[in-house]
Amino acid sequence: MSKQSYRINTAVVLFLAATLAACGRDAVAPQLTGRSPVSAPSLLLAPGEFNRTIVDSTDSAGNHVTVTEWAAGIYTQSDGVTASVASVTVKTVVPPTNGSGSCITSTVVSTETTAGWTATVKKPGGCDKEIVVALENDTTNQKAEFRYLVIFGKTRIDAGSVR
Repeated sequence: MSKQSYRINTAVVLFLAATLAACGRDAVAPQLTGRSPVSAPSLLLAPGEFNRTIVDSTDSAGNHVTVTEWAAGIYTQSDGVTASVASVTVKTVVPPTNGSGSCITSTVVSTETTAGWTATVKKPGGCDKEIVVALENDTTNQKAEFRYLVIFGKTRIDAGSVR
């Protein structure tokens, strides 16, 4: 190997090592101006993302089963993009027909909040029942309420605005 080839290879290796080292650093959240409901989002949902489907399948009985993470406690960042202070993961089971006695069952799988926020499940859902999760930040006195209702012919999902 010639000296020039060795120098190029060394330069490439050093460049790649520096690039990989930079990738290993933690991302820095942008600073928000004014009254900030969250200092650094830690949720799976990114700013501007309203929901994320985790499972979408059909079980052996023919029920359509979804598990979806929903943004909860929405606010607008200084750059105009909406973000959330929490997420609520909901499992929904829809029977194969809309026959008499069939209902859609929705249940809370989990809640996750950013620092300073708490989530309290007020209504856990069930067969044709609403899910309600109250979000609160005691330090800033801010609140929001996530609501989820899926019924044949009537669906309402409200992420709740931070106020």
